[in-house]
Amino acid sequence: MRAFYVALALALPVLAEDRFYQFAVEQDRLTGAADFSFLNRPLTAADRLFVRDGHFHRVGRDQKPNTADDERVRLFGVNLCFGANFPAEADAGRIARRLRKLGVNLVRLHHMDSSPDRDPKEARSLLTDGPYPTLNPVSVARLRALLDACRAEGIYVNVNLHVGYVFRPAVDDVPAPPAGQSIPTQSKPLHIFHPRMIQLQAEYARKVIGALQLKGDPVLGMVEIDNESSLVEAHQRGNLERAAQGEYQAELERQWQAFLRARYGEGAAPKNADDYWLFLVDRDRYYLRRILEAVRAAADALVPVAGTQMGYGGLLNLDSQQDLDYQDNHFYIDHYNFPNLRWDARDWRIRDTSSVGTGLTTFLNMAAARQAGKPYTLSEFNQPWPNRQAAEIDPTLAAFGAFQDWDSIMHFAYEHGRSWDQRVPSGFNINGDWGKFPNVGQSAWLFRTGAIQAGREPVTIAAPLAARLQAAREKRIGNVAAALTASLGYQPEVALVHPVGVQAAEGKPAPEAAKGPVASPFRSDTGELTYDQDQRRFLLAAPTAAGVFGFLGTGQKATAGALEVELAPGSRGFVTALLTALDGRPLKDSRRMLLTIPGYTLGTQPGSDPPRMQRLLPYPGARDWWTLEPEAGSGKPSGNRNGGSPPVWMERVECVVTLRSALNRLAVHPLDGTGERQKALSGAVTRIQGGFRIHLQADGQPLAPWYELVRP
Repeated sequence: MRAFYVALALALPVLAEDRFYQFAVEQDRLTGAADFSFLNRPLTAADRLFVRDGHFHRVGRDQKPNTADDERVRLFGVNLCFGANFPAEADAGRIARRLRKLGVNLVRLHHMDSSPDRDPKEARSLLTDGPYPTLNPVSVARLRALLDACRAEGIYVNVNLHVGYVFRPAVDDVPAPPAGQSIPTQSKPLHIFHPRMIQLQAEYARKVIGALQLKGDPVLGMVEIDNESSLVEAHQRGNLERAAQGEYQAELERQWQAFLRARYGEGAAPKNADDYWLFLVDRDRYYLRRILEAVRAAADALVPVAGTQMGYGGLLNLDSQQDLDYQDNHFYIDHYNFPNLRWDARDWRIRDTSSVGTGLTTFLNMAAARQAGKPYTLSEFNQPWPNRQAAEIDPTLAAFGAFQDWDSIMHFAYEHGRSWDQRVPSGFNINGDWGKFPNVGQSAWLFRTGAIQAGREPVTIAAPLAARLQAAREKRIGNVAAALTASLGYQPEVALVHPVGVQAAEGKPAPEAAKGPVASPFRSDTGELTYDQDQRRFLLAAPTAAGVFGFLGTGQKATAGALEVELAPGSRGFVTALLTALDGRPLKDSRRMLLTIPGYTLGTQPGSDPPRMQRLLPYPGARDWWTLEPEAGSGKPSGNRNGGSPPVWMERVECVVTLRSALNRLAVHPLDGTGERQKALSGAVTRIQGGFRIHLQADGQPLAPWYELVRP
């Protein structure tokens, strides 16, 4: 059987290579229908963000919060990681302009505290290797230039404080762990409860905000205290007990006894099985409050501040983060798996799954984890390359998130380093991943503008303390939906019909609407979104946008509002088709539209002679794991997920699209890598009653993942 899978994987790319074409985006020259710069304008004092009525708002021209001049704002963002946060000054402006063209109005500054620089000129970190927190002046200057460029392009920043720093006992005056042990990766979770570490993090927060001159600067959109970490989560996974040894164990025990004394009196023992969970919640809350105070002192009370992600603590985060302004979360579809060495770029595997094809279960969990009454953000999401269905992630999440009335979604990531002119896919990066790139601007537009209606009948699930503690005991760390199902009978699919949120409340059972019955196909209460679990298909049908995402068999047609899609015989059977109006008119009347139909991408196999496309192969010894063909002589099982060789090959998605339109004429222009119109397709557009039939990506046509449809 193993031989069969290898033979199949080797044969399919050879047979199908003519079903691919070469494509690359020229980001610095992007123009026309592919350019979503119009969504932004430079930030001024009137654009400062604050929280009102459970959402982010701008203060308005009067620059005062909670007045009639306030304006609701949604944020579509990307992450910059490690050295990407500190571009050379000559690059800062063009990077900000690139992001604006993608419809981005928020950048999360992530992993700025990792890998402190021995040589400040390297500017890979906001820190030097001096005692923490010694800031790198070169990095500070570079980041300030990027902030100025972002402000000019209408882009806010999310300052992510603690992410990767590892405290050093010999340098930072913190206790050394027992012999044979070391401070854990990213200091987790010692940094949350040890007083000296908390003190230094508060100092870091004040220094960063001060050095970057962010007090009162509208570019500071929000602050995130701690990435993916809590004591509750660490205890659930057993990491707290492994890490807290020696003096750290003694300090944790001291705090535990102090908690018991405050709760029950001198010399008291625990009286309830859940006391230790409540103690951890208390310590998580204390840590977050201390850093919050430092942020408030350095910035002001207006800036929204979050703690950590709901997936790192679950329902008890409702208690530990009650002092914070908004809630955050992370998710990945088909995240890399490393069977041997973590983060080995040449030994990894994926399942090659589809979010739409696997029940949208991750979307449903994200919806259940939203705290009612507070802004909700997803500061990391992705379906990383070379997953073959990855083009689905941005538009489907943008549509679902807009329906749920979330406040921000942030793609992870735009770039991890300073390879700004990367021309091949690379890990998590959008930069170079031309399979995802074509519909990112449309996705930003869907999420930010109200093109997708927010749900009309919100459902709030009241989770009493007993349910929150049950979730902790049962180690339902990140799956809030499953925790609510186990304790309250919640049905996650409700989020496909109504917006949902959870709140910490006593004595209120889950509403009947949260318990079903709900059956596929699921239709949103706005009528704009439909998810067919059996057909593995997500449909978007709004006045100014239509989309078909998922699987189509031979001869099947999928209809979504003004759009109908039928794949050509011999296709792979998966499509991401998104049509949006560029002139503000309903699609049936629109005279200028953007249609994106990207396929998946692969690079050129390094060292191949003659050059040929990479192959996706079964991971050695596994029938349901996939990886890239390794380079000749590498001795590793995988090709390099962090880079490759150009040119990039994109899958052809040959299809017939039917557009319901009142127009009497229609021209369909393929767009090149700059977004420029090419010559209109000849013979591919047929007038029919009530619209047009368009044959795309057929033999002999100029091939492209995006098209501008116009009335000539």
